[in-house]
Amino acid sequence: MKAKVFIALILSLVMLVGVACGPATPATTTKAPAETDAPATDAPETDPPKTEAAPEESDEAPSEKPLVGISVPNNPTGWVAAVQWAARETAERLDLNYRLVASANANEQANQIDELISLGCEYIVLFPQNDELEVAAKKIMDAGIVLVNFDRTLGDLEPDYYIAGNNKQMGELGASYIAEKLDGKGKVVIMNIPNYGAIFTERVDGFKEVIADSPDIEVLGEYAADNGAPETVLPVMADVLTKYPELDGIYSTDDEMSKGILQAIREAGREDIKVITGGGGDKTYFALMDEYTDIWVSSQTYAPYMIIDCVELVDGLIKGETYESRIIIPAQNIDRTNYKQYLEENNITEDAPY
Repeated sequence: MKAKVFIALILSLVMLVGVACGPATPATTTKAPAETDAPATDAPETDPPKTEAAPEESDEAPSEKPLVGISVPNNPTGWVAAVQWAARETAERLDLNYRLVASANANEQANQIDELISLGCEYIVLFPQNDELEVAAKKIMDAGIVLVNFDRTLGDLEPDYYIAGNNKQMGELGASYIAEKLDGKGKVVIMNIPNYGAIFTERVDGFKEVIADSPDIEVLGEYAADNGAPETVLPVMADVLTKYPELDGIYSTDDEMSKGILQAIREAGREDIKVITGGGGDKTYFALMDEYTDIWVSSQTYAPYMIIDCVELVDGLIKGETYESRIIIPAQNIDRTNYKQYLEENNITEDAPY
């Protein structure tokens, strides 16, 4: 009997525990869902917008700017150094997506052009080492890349855009200047840099055409240096001065070259030379105009900062603007009477490399 009573008590306790635990378990599971059900219930409604939101943000984000390649020679002279400097400064100012490469020679530049093409450039500004870059430049155009050719030409290839100074006019102005300072008579020589390509030939051609109008001015000869660096020009000009004990004027195609010529004149102790031209617009050459007061030292402008026009043209093309395919910037005579005005008008400051 006692055993039956004991078993009954045990069963009663089990039932009581079941009743007590039954509500507690649903309360816990219900509470947890109660806290998560709202997000869980809302999730099917909010998840799709979240999935769509990313593409909407991506569509509204600005697309990547087109890549602009800028290929220039490395700086063996101040003029070329200024081209490189001005190109980079302008690209930075315009916030272009660009890659600038500088080469030591034509082969290296051709290889760098291949790299720019493979990078996916949509525009390339090319200041070629010389006319040998015609084949590499043709690759640019064959790839559908807009080619903006600066300064030196590319053989028979017609680029999309060409920007340069007026090389023939430089020669014409130089000839007129020499004829004026010599009163139409005297002996002169031509100093040129054929390695720089057809544009320097244009300068000499312009000089010859105009100087022919002064029959009493005798052109004794034409001489060449490998490049315009004064240290390269100095020995060449020293030989010319030795060859010609009487000389009144020198037609030089380049400002850097003219610095080497002036040094040779000074070292030789020559006092017969009355006039010399140049080409470019080098402020350090301008400084010599006041130093050599017994010689009319002049420059026919062909500023390296014309590269700015090339980079700005690309920026305009990206923005949908249109331009003439050939832009020629006129030259002018600069000497000790007006070089300060020229520097001021063109904002050529002390920190400019040329």
